[in-house]
Amino acid sequence: MSSAAGIPQRGDFDKMPRTTPDGQHWHVPPQVNRVADVSVFGDRRVPVYERRPRSYDAMFRASVARAPHAEAVVCGDRRLTYAELDSLIERTAFGLKQAGLANGQRVAVMLDNRLEYVVAMLACVRAGGVAVPMGTRLGPADVAHIVSHCEPAFVVTAHDWADRFPLSSSVQRTWLVSDSDREKDFERLADAPATVLPELAEEDTMMIVYTSGTTGKPKGACLTHLNFAHTCLHYLYALGIDAPQRALLVVPGTHIAGFGPVLSVTLASGGALVLMREFKSTLVLQVLERERITYSVMVPAMIQLCQMDRTLGERDLSAWRYCIYGGAIMPAAVIGRFSEVLPSLQLVNAYGATETCAVCSMMPAELTAQTPDSVGLVLECDVIIIVDEQGNEVPPGTSGELLVSGPNVFPRYWNDPDETARAFRNGYWRSGDIAKKDSAGRIYVLDRLKDMINRGGFKVFSAEVENSLLQHPGVADCAVVGVPDPVLGERTFALVQSKDAATTSEELAAFLAARIADYKRPDFWKLTCEPLPRNQNGKLQKNQVKALAQHEFGA
Repeated sequence: MSSAAGIPQRGDFDKMPRTTPDGQHWHVPPQVNRVADVSVFGDRRVPVYERRPRSYDAMFRASVARAPHAEAVVCGDRRLTYAELDSLIERTAFGLKQAGLANGQRVAVMLDNRLEYVVAMLACVRAGGVAVPMGTRLGPADVAHIVSHCEPAFVVTAHDWADRFPLSSSVQRTWLVSDSDREKDFERLADAPATVLPELAEEDTMMIVYTSGTTGKPKGACLTHLNFAHTCLHYLYALGIDAPQRALLVVPGTHIAGFGPVLSVTLASGGALVLMREFKSTLVLQVLERERITYSVMVPAMIQLCQMDRTLGERDLSAWRYCIYGGAIMPAAVIGRFSEVLPSLQLVNAYGATETCAVCSMMPAELTAQTPDSVGLVLECDVIIIVDEQGNEVPPGTSGELLVSGPNVFPRYWNDPDETARAFRNGYWRSGDIAKKDSAGRIYVLDRLKDMINRGGFKVFSAEVENSLLQHPGVADCAVVGVPDPVLGERTFALVQSKDAATTSEELAAFLAARIADYKRPDFWKLTCEPLPRNQNGKLQKNQVKALAQHEFGA
């Protein structure tokens, strides 16, 4: 039976189904947990797990209590047990309080994947602050926008990024992290005397995560203890994890996919978090082997590079059991290759957003190869509906906007009531994604609403065209966008990263002719051997692709 906080114990999932009998919904047996409908964030009625951690810090402390001497974090040569990490977080929280951090005040943390990032984030949460993770690739203009918007009282960063913060702002104090033994600015926070720490409530905002802002200025999604508790339980239950994992954090920890599904799920399981500051396929494969990694989250581009790495076949990766991916299409050929080389590895497509605390659907691993273009089944405490432009739910197989409700869905955008109001419809968050649900309950994300192409009155979903192109053996990556046209409204442009110069647009057009309707096939092509523009989280920068298409083929 799971713990009082719902964390699975070893053996909880032995021979137990984790979906409903019809296989259309994730569902755990009642001896693991039960679901009840409650009101959260005011008047929002959602299903919640009855047994759940009542705060993020309580979830972490429970892992400390279960196995204080188990390894918790590996950062280069530094290895900390749960007791050691807990002590460091506690003392740093005291330091933040002594420095004047009030409950609800923001602390901006701009660091790469290192021990100090984990400590800064969890100490801020324990001290009652609101952590604001910031990616290290953000430019000064993005940093200035975030700082002016959420007004952090304190900053934790390193020399490499300190000059990106504005000279004049709400920031009262900046602590610098350094690899040098002589500079211990941030570390000195842990020398503070003990003080009283606040009680934490599950609906309190613990983090503000700014959306990636591929179009316009990023918005700050407020995420709560309740949100993260359900993201962790959903992951553990859907994957059948009932034992501590050894996880690799190689996606940025400042991104929701890094902090939620990797860092948080690992610590909830009582596992060890192995940190890497940058992705290089050969080094990643070395760490996977050396550290006996069992669990990882990667974007498809990372998995493709691992699959192409010449050292893959030389590695003993038999411990690697779970590889979660999302945010982009995974070519079927990559799934097939990994299945051949690593038959025990479960490749699992997960779908979500910052606003859903990373996830709201997940594909059963046994169905990944069968339906690689599906993002899986809705998670147990979430409700996903597909609606038309008037907000009416559409029947299975019909496309519409994907709306989601659940305890992991954020309550609001920070200091932006108008955007918050626009983001919700009848208690459901509007994802902005066009999707469909089939008769078996599987969800397919077809496009972003803003990316759908209207070609002479016909709807062209870019993801469908991209998915078809990626089945061609000569295509490494691709992006499909609309180009304004005075007659048809829009025509279709495809930017393709080819694996070799022998691949031609004529060959690709003929390949598509046997797979999709003629009006869906690109009107314009550009083939290149260069990687396509993606941000640090692996998301295609379609605004840049549209600018290229408009420049070369615009009317």
